[in-house]
Amino acid sequence: MPHPTPTAATNASPPPRGEGMGVGGRPSIKPRPGPGSRPAPHALLEVPGQARDGLALVLAALLLTAPAAAQIIPTGTPAADIVLTKGIADWRIFVTCSALDYQTNWSVVDELYRDITAASAILKARNVPQEAITAFAAAADPEALSPPPDTPIANVLDLCLAHPDWSERWLDRSFTFLERDLPKAFP
Repeated sequence: MPHPTPTAATNASPPPRGEGMGVGGRPSIKPRPGPGSRPAPHALLEVPGQARDGLALVLAALLLTAPAAAQIIPTGTPAADIVLTKGIADWRIFVTCSALDYQTNWSVVDELYRDITAASAILKARNVPQEAITAFAAAADPEALSPPPDTPIANVLDLCLAHPDWSERWLDRSFTFLERDLPKAFP
């Protein structure tokens, strides 16, 4: 019995980079820009030897902007505020980059919840106002640290490529681990 020959569109092409499926396999819902609103392709090319720091900063600013409601309120100890801010920035990279692998992401998010709980207990023991602890917990929540579902996967990959050592840092615990580092910030 002959099998039907599969047919495919002869003129189909994959979506351009940065469009198509978003984070978590959800389609990007942003409308496609019209002519003239996109930079010329040559403007996106990397010059050999050119640092990608500018691109990494722009991507970090776009991807890592938390909602206004999820901001840190000063704890009264500037060193603790710095540790909390650095910790949240580190956790954001781990949550975002691990999203590409379910098992790793589950481990990262589970550990993040433990770190949030430990940091909240440390802050409470140091008599930090409850509103500051609540604001910290909201800012450190995995949902607040994750890029929006319509973020193109190319943007997530660019962020992770800007931090190629993220998985090694995760495994070695060479990042701002709040349970370990926050107590050192208090006198």
